[in-house]
Amino acid sequence: MTQSILGLIISLAILIWSCEYAIKHSIILSQIFKIREIFVGIFIIAIGTSLPEFAATFQALKLESEGIVAGNLVGSNIANILLVGGIMLFPLTQINIKEQDKSTFKFFLIFSILFFLLLIIDVNIDIKFAFILIICLIIFFYFELKKPLEGGLSFSEKNSQLTILIIIKIVIAFLALFFSSRFFIDNAKALTEIFGVAETTIGITVVAFGTSLPEVVATVISITKRQNILAIGNILGSNIANIFGISLIAIFVNGQINFYDLLTDVDKWLFLITSILFFLIIYLRLAGKIISIALLLSYISYFVYLYN
Repeated sequence: MTQSILGLIISLAILIWSCEYAIKHSIILSQIFKIREIFVGIFIIAIGTSLPEFAATFQALKLESEGIVAGNLVGSNIANILLVGGIMLFPLTQINIKEQDKSTFKFFLIFSILFFLLLIIDVNIDIKFAFILIICLIIFFYFELKKPLEGGLSFSEKNSQLTILIIIKIVIAFLALFFSSRFFIDNAKALTEIFGVAETTIGITVVAFGTSLPEVVATVISITKRQNILAIGNILGSNIANIFGISLIAIFVNGQINFYDLLTDVDKWLFLITSILFFLIIYLRLAGKIISIALLLSYISYFVYLYN
């Protein structure tokens, strides 16, 4: 047991380092090409912080642990909203969002509701669904890319040598992320056998919490730099990335996946409730310590419930 716990800690440390290293250089790359702030949050930082979920999903599928895959997806999205969102809202007195970004939040809510339907309906998500998911992503990308770029980022000239070097560093970080994730999942699965805990529970708690730590770090950094929109974009983008990325990985690796039998009704409904709640918080521009503490206490209560 000690070896498994130590392995979790070491692999998690490498996960966080490699993810943060990739995020840092992704931000630099976004500055070179003058990408919108919300776009950076959703498509650069969010994808970077979602890499542990993707890598953990791939490795869990290789180990035939579909329960960890389902738990990781739903648990990570719940953790992003209740844990990461709670941390984000604590120091804020108000949320400032631009009118053109409201459609992004609507997409998030629509995707969450559609995925919830896949959770409560006993259906195999196969290659046919993969094409539907890809089409939804293309539509999302199209409308986001149509929005005008924001000025004010620091780099105005593209240095090809600098760009190549940054890309190489990002690739190195991704490789470290991939291999450390296998070590992480191996030890997480070993704990399920030691404590006799269901794989889905481990996925929702240990794996989901561990792979959500990069989102926590990225959110804290964004808040300290007073870049609130990056923190919001990170949470929304990470959840969207989890829904599509993890589902597509499961389909392409396993051929299909059925989330219906892998999750409890509490997990499914909490996924939907937290998604709607976060949409309302952002759309209505709610913030403050009371909401923050309520979200954090809700996450702690859910965590305790799973182990009782």
